[in-house]
Amino acid sequence: MGLEQYLTVIDDSKDTLDVLADQIWGCAETAYSETKSVEKLTEFFRKEGFTVKDKAYGIDTAFTASFGSGSPRIGILGEFDALSGLNQIAGLVEKKSEHPGAPGHGCGHNLLGVGSAAAALAVRDYLKAGHPGTVIYYGCPAEEGGSGKAFMAKEGAFRDLDAAITWHPGTSNVVVTNSSLANFQVLYSFEGTAAHAAGCPELGRSALDSLELMNVGVQFLREHMIEQARIHYAIVDAGGYSPNVVQPTAKAIYLVRAPKQQDAAELLARVDNIAKGAALMTDTKVTRRFIKSCANFVSNRTLEKLLYQSMQEVGVPSYTEEEYALAAKYTATAPAGSDRGYDELVSDMLIPGDIKFMKAHKKDRLWDFIVPYEEIHIVKATGGSTDVGDVSFQCPTAQITCMTLAPLTPGHSWQIVSQGKSTTAHKGMRFAGKSLALAVMKLMESPDTLKTARAEFDEVMADQKYIPIPKDAHPVAMSSLY
Repeated sequence: MGLEQYLTVIDDSKDTLDVLADQIWGCAETAYSETKSVEKLTEFFRKEGFTVKDKAYGIDTAFTASFGSGSPRIGILGEFDALSGLNQIAGLVEKKSEHPGAPGHGCGHNLLGVGSAAAALAVRDYLKAGHPGTVIYYGCPAEEGGSGKAFMAKEGAFRDLDAAITWHPGTSNVVVTNSSLANFQVLYSFEGTAAHAAGCPELGRSALDSLELMNVGVQFLREHMIEQARIHYAIVDAGGYSPNVVQPTAKAIYLVRAPKQQDAAELLARVDNIAKGAALMTDTKVTRRFIKSCANFVSNRTLEKLLYQSMQEVGVPSYTEEEYALAAKYTATAPAGSDRGYDELVSDMLIPGDIKFMKAHKKDRLWDFIVPYEEIHIVKATGGSTDVGDVSFQCPTAQITCMTLAPLTPGHSWQIVSQGKSTTAHKGMRFAGKSLALAVMKLMESPDTLKTARAEFDEVMADQKYIPIPKDAHPVAMSSLY
């Protein structure tokens, strides 16, 4: 028997893995508060004989679980954080919350963390058979808005790896070939002077005026930045609710994105100047607090090909008629315009050779196939960001998406939360675990592939500039800023 024999542990552990994913779905904890989720995952790893390091790299909800010794050292990335306000009843094909306002797993990270754990479990059995090498599961908190991996990378978490791989739940089975947008997130706090807005307005200095002027200035900036860049903001303090008081405080969080870190940093510097100018115009003060950043994702073609080969060898799961029928019901709930925008979505996410293929499957009830892989030479940055980018600047890195959701399911939605405990989701999670595990074992058996991946990494990084998180910056839960 070949390497496939070590994948059987994932099937043998099916019930344990599915229950663990459902338990984490039920925890639904946001960035840097994932204590219950971490507790369940670390308990699992300890029972399975892994060496667990809690509070890794100085982060309360980060951890590592390793098995084996020596080289090669391969990392598997796991996530487990949820999104605020997305609580949803599981399995219900309509929007309905059991606990309104509570968090929910609207990006499928309950599946992501456990699917990666399944991969580590299979590699453990391979290593127990006497093969050399070390597998390290990285429990990475706060991917959603907290850049947990970037803070881990600041401490050199991934530098001693020969390679790192990961996956993400999605609507299709595909190797991720494009990049992501780098970003910086900053809190701007304006301080003015309170005064009676009618009795002595001349004594007041409005912090809210400053913030509004900043927002207007950034609106004008949008005309003069590169097309792929994005600037978002959220006002977290408008200075109170009494209109007869000149507002003495005002705060906003800005998120600046661009295809490369150096582009995002340059754009952020211009936003900084606008904030300073707004404070100058209103005779107020402004302070700036760095919250987090993440680098653009730089994939590794050598690892991509290996992951694609592994996905093919594992083979996609089979589905029941009930699962196909339920998927069709979820697709029918997609927002108006989702179907119309499908062609544009496919064009953004895939490369020309695959676009025709995916359009041919536009009306399928489930995308129960592996999208053909074609190496690309022109990389596009898609609309989102991921802190996997920071890992990709420290070692050769690649990722796949595995089908756990119905076609056209919108991102960060109640539909994702609702499907998070489905049998389709569980099957996709285990398929991901097997694909990652097989790729890791192939890497451990092929020093030449690792050398090729490293050579490619060194060549590509010569054209990239990494801007690490400042040494004095520390992880922060977004809720603490409000």
